[in-house]
Parts: sequence; structure tokens; C-alpha cells
Amino acid sequence: MGVSDKLRELRWRRAGHYDRPLPPAFLDPVREARILEVGGPSAVFRADGLLPVYRAAASVDGVQWSVDTLWHGHQQGAYILEDAPAGTLHVADGATLDSLPGDAFDAVVSSHVIEHLANPLGALAAWRRVGREGAGLVLVAPHMEGTFDHRRPVTPLAHMVADLERGTGEDDLTHLGETLRLHDRSRDVPDDAWEARRRENVRHRVLHHHVFTTRSLVELLVAANVEVTAVQTRHPHDIYLAGRFAKAGEVTIDLAGALRASPFRIDREDAARPTASAPAGAR
Repeated sequence: MGVSDKLRELRWRRAGHYDRPLPPAFLDPVREARILEVGGPSAVFRADGLLPVYRAAASVDGVQWSVDTLWHGHQQGAYILEDAPAGTLHVADGATLDSLPGDAFDAVVSSHVIEHLANPLGALAAWRRVGREGAGLVLVAPHMEGTFDHRRPVTPLAHMVADLERGTGEDDLTHLGETLRLHDRSRDVPDDAWEARRRENVRHRVLHHHVFTTRSLVELLVAANVEVTAVQTRHPHDIYLAGRFAKAGEVTIDLAGALRASPFRIDREDAARPTASAPAGAR
């Protein structure tokens, strides 16, 4: 890490990006809610995390695509959390939730999952289906400038709309070549099987299919008919969003202000642009 990088990190640490809890508005969609968490448990949602979702919830179930994952080892039966009563772990693909009933939850939450899904608009539609009308959504995702994805181009919304229209599945390797060329290994943990795991992504689910900035992630949610009620981007690499599944997507907060406060240059440059509406076919 160079001198300028160290000074930048110190600046954002002093600003509270690493330890200052998110504002209460981020918990509004999950208070006393029956929650489904896709791809957890997540440290950020614990009582000592920046966004203590588990403590605010009435109950929390989990869903994993397999009983054995690289991220969480073996999980089966109960969904055990430190800060909430044990719920149920559902073994189902987080992109489709095919085995879960509709209208079963008050909110859906996930941390660092959406970038691993080949068809994020399809996944958001599945998450909407298992939620009751107006169900809440809390989402955490990596900002490309703060991660090993910083050399990759931001995924256009039109590309993800096309994934929805053609029903792209988790066996898709459209972005493999781009990842192999542009992934910054110096920002990733050492892994002798790094390339093999990505080539066999349908077995491991480690590939980042899509790359987001704060604005592009907000626009994805708007395209999925989510009312975005809170957004904040924190150093070193996280975008935090909260909202509700609605009849029409919209942003009900000062997005330009949130972008100006971001630690990432591309967000600050994006602050002057209007928020795009959902293109045809995305809803």
C-alpha cells in the first residue's frame, strides 16, 4: 500500500466508515420482520455489525444453494445466528428460490451475493415472489473501485436486462474471460485454485458475474421495481441499500447527495447525472 493509499484509508477511518453504524433508516424495512437471508450468515448483520439486522428482526431463515459452500462450510437444518433465535436453513438456489413458497417473508436481506448471480433481475424477481406485498429489502454489495474488480468495466443495466430476457443461469461464463484478464489478484486472498474455481463456477459460485458502482446498483433495483429508501457507500468497498418491493421502482432519497459523500471518484462524478428509469423489459 502506497503513502497516498494509507492516507486515504486513514481519512475514511477517521470519518467512521469502518465502525460508525448505518442510520436507522436502513433497518426500517426489517424491524420485527420475518426475514429470509440469501447467502449468509453475514457479519455485517450481527449485533456488533454496521447494520444489525438480526437484532431488529422477529425471525431469520436462511437460504444456501448447497449444504457445503466455500464461504460457510457445512450448513444443514437450523439456521444458527449469534443474535437471533435459530431459524430454518433452506437449501435452494438463491437466484430462483424454486422450493420456497410465495408471500412467506416480510423482508429479504443479503450481503455480497448479488454480484455472484448471473441473472440479478431474475433473482430480485424471485426474492419479490417469496415476500409479502411491499416486502422490505436490505442489500450490501461490493463497489468495484474498492475491490479486485476495479479494472473491470461497470456492467450496463441493458446487459442485465438481456440476462433476464434470455433466462441466463448460473452456468453462464460470459464474464469469465474478462475476469481472468482484469481481476486484480494483488487485492484478493491467495488461492492456488483461483482460476480453476472460476472455470468451474457452477460448482463453486465464486465468480463475480457483474460489477457495480453505487448508481448502477441503485438503477438495477429501480429496474426491479424496488423503492430505494436509503443508500450509503463506505470505504473500503461496500454499498449499503435499503428499500421495499413496490409497484414501480423509484429513489425516494437524495441520491446525488449520497454519491457526493462516497469515497469513490466514479460515484462523485456520477452525482450530476439524473437517475435512469427502468428500461422496457426490466420490470
